[in-house]
Amino acid sequence: MVLTKRLSFLLLSLIAIFSLLQCPYSKVEESFNLQATHDLYFYGIWPAVRAHWFGLSNIDSSVLYDHLKYPGVVPRTFVGPLIISTVLKVLSAALRPLINLDNHPLALESLARGVLLIFNLHALYRLANAAEEKIVKLKGCQYLMGIYMFLITASQFHIPYYASRMLPNSFALVLVIHAYADWIMSNINRSIVWMTVATFIFRCDVLILLFTFGMTLLIRREIGIVQAIKTGVVTVIVSLLMTVPFDSIMWHRLLWPEGEVFLFNVVHNKSSEYGTSPWHWYFSTAMPKGLLLSMFFIPLSFVRISLHNDKIMSFQPSQQFDLEALPYFVPVAAFIALYSFLPHKEIRFIFIAFPMLNVLAAKGMVNLHHALHVAWEDNSLRKKDKQPMTKLKKFVVSIMYLGGLCAMILSFAVSMVFVQVSKLNYPGGHALRLLANHPFSDSLELDTKMQKQINIFIDVASAMTGVSLFGQRYLVVKGISDHAAQCIISKAGYEIDNTYGEELDNVQFDFILSENSHMEGFEVIHTAKGHPWIDWRNLAIHSKNAIFVQRRKQNA
Repeated sequence: MVLTKRLSFLLLSLIAIFSLLQCPYSKVEESFNLQATHDLYFYGIWPAVRAHWFGLSNIDSSVLYDHLKYPGVVPRTFVGPLIISTVLKVLSAALRPLINLDNHPLALESLARGVLLIFNLHALYRLANAAEEKIVKLKGCQYLMGIYMFLITASQFHIPYYASRMLPNSFALVLVIHAYADWIMSNINRSIVWMTVATFIFRCDVLILLFTFGMTLLIRREIGIVQAIKTGVVTVIVSLLMTVPFDSIMWHRLLWPEGEVFLFNVVHNKSSEYGTSPWHWYFSTAMPKGLLLSMFFIPLSFVRISLHNDKIMSFQPSQQFDLEALPYFVPVAAFIALYSFLPHKEIRFIFIAFPMLNVLAAKGMVNLHHALHVAWEDNSLRKKDKQPMTKLKKFVVSIMYLGGLCAMILSFAVSMVFVQVSKLNYPGGHALRLLANHPFSDSLELDTKMQKQINIFIDVASAMTGVSLFGQRYLVVKGISDHAAQCIISKAGYEIDNTYGEELDNVQFDFILSENSHMEGFEVIHTAKGHPWIDWRNLAIHSKNAIFVQRRKQNA
């Protein structure tokens, strides 16, 4: 059975890797961590230290660091990107005798996401082990817990897909999953530490889960209030010492990133400017979309499926209900309910609830599996005080279990459709790759200037839908190696200093990536599809032209 568990974990890992490879580009929500990983890998932190703390560098660090030119709405921490870039440097050094990864930026981009994926998969494996040991009380069924948890998670879209995406939520997810594992194993202090670090370094909204989690611990007397405060205060201080000095160096001003995020989203409620949803949205839309059909397994985790009564179902609570797992459900449900009061809602905000809900769903499937085993057990092996199973009972249990398996298979099929749809959400990344593979020699004949330099402009829509510094570096490397030409890339942004208007008519760009297909003086040479939608009636995925790769017309 250990082999079966490892195979189910391998399946989850392969599906997550498949999602990574199918969708190698990143959107605007992930851009900071990805760009920061690029900058820390190639430039390190010393330009920032020398230039702004010791004044020993004549290099303007804003030229090197993307976040200083494109700061975004709120600052984010560099702690996660520092960890990822450090692992990449070690890996790159180890592989240097075989391959120089610096010359393969797109491979580096995928490896960076792969490192984050490994962190998440390791955390999920720990959670499965903890659930096997402590959650399931049915004799002989403990080994099933990890198998079903991995299969349920693999059948869903969001955890396998986003486990490798460079969102602050994905970094926080690693720590929260570890917190769940230690909580189940009764390592309460350690679980508080994990969740507190996630809150004060990566995602301030984990504070809501930390509150509901902490209240559960206190009510159940799993920890004393003095010990909880002591552990929390020490962890907060250490977390702030990890983020504030380092991030202040990188941002060139004194700041606590998640503190500013908290002020922006909660105190000033400016996140509402990006759209609002009704209170019930997380429960009515996000959870069904995130958990898919496995959400129906969760109630079964609180039920004892007894087959030895005359009636198939008995409503005597002492016989029918198993509430041992309820303490793990209540704080997660309360977290989602409290978070629902914030008007701006996105499904990624409640990712941290899904692993624990999947543990409960797995327990529900274990209960069904056990009931099926009992139903078809040889009557001669039954104890004398146990009644033989009737055909009706066997039929009902068999249908329920097969229904559970079919639900996972159907969820997996839907998830694969979601992956194919998601491939079309990154037209900017696809357009950049099309340009990189474009035969520049055809254009070089049009303008002798371009033999030395190629000027490329990327508009906001392209930058937000897949263009990354790794992709830009790939374009530059390919342009220089294939055509002996230097690629100069200008990228638009929402910041005042990064806006381009009529200037496009004056600056002699040779190529443009734009959502506008009609740019004066340019002709479309490639088109990247985007804006996908699913036609469930005809079982088809549709898209439309999103980003246009354009070349300056001859004599324009």
